[in-house]
Amino acid sequence: MTVSTQAIHGSRRPPARWLAVLLGGTALFVLLYAVLRDTGNPIYVPSLLLLGAAVVPATFAMFFHEAFGRAQLSTGLLVIGALLGGTLATIVAGQLEFDTLRTLGGIPTLLIGLIEESAKLAVPALLLARRRVRAVDGLILGVAVGSGFAALETMGYGFVELLTTRGHLAPVADLLLVRAVSSLGGHAAWTGLACAALFAVCGATNKGRAWLRFAAVFAGVVLLHAAWDTLLTGPWHVAIGLLSFGLLLAVAWRLRPARTR
Repeated sequence: MTVSTQAIHGSRRPPARWLAVLLGGTALFVLLYAVLRDTGNPIYVPSLLLLGAAVVPATFAMFFHEAFGRAQLSTGLLVIGALLGGTLATIVAGQLEFDTLRTLGGIPTLLIGLIEESAKLAVPALLLARRRVRAVDGLILGVAVGSGFAALETMGYGFVELLTTRGHLAPVADLLLVRAVSSLGGHAAWTGLACAALFAVCGATNKGRAWLRFAAVFAGVVLLHAAWDTLLTGPWHVAIGLLSFGLLLAVAWRLRPARTR
């Protein structure tokens, strides 16, 4: 009895690139932090903010890509989605929130959630219009776009913290760490859930029901986002993050068999 080479190689687990991203990025951040603290040279600040804001979201996006959809979405498309989708959403959301604030004199957290969650779906919606996709593709791309948005937002907050503390690094590092971890139950989870529901419309036999399901999921995501912004500290804030993260994992597990169809 012989066993084909293809069967042997097919049984191997692919390398965990997400782990390499996490370990490598963390090591670089620690080295940069040490050099910046010792030298005081501000030339290292942009690199520190970039790594501190991006390592955890990038790891999370890569993990979902490898675990649930490597065969359908290329790494290149994932990176483009994170960069383009995250950047475009930051620009659109920032402008709309500023215009709303200037017009109304204030901006409700519910409206912030609606604006940001809508903006993050712009690039995924363009992809949906150009090719046939599955719900699991939307989940993976949504996590990437949400991670990109979260990383850019965290960089901004880190820069503001650096100015506020007049160059003290410890508060900046703490902020980067907290926001990086919390992004897993924040933007990455919300956009992943909404984008999965949006892409599910493509393969649905009952389009009307699929659109209603997307509307319900999107409304839920906006409410989670608004609650997150309202309860900035305390156990309820943590509970919202855990709920969002748990919902994302539940949907991902439910959609996982679709990759083999």
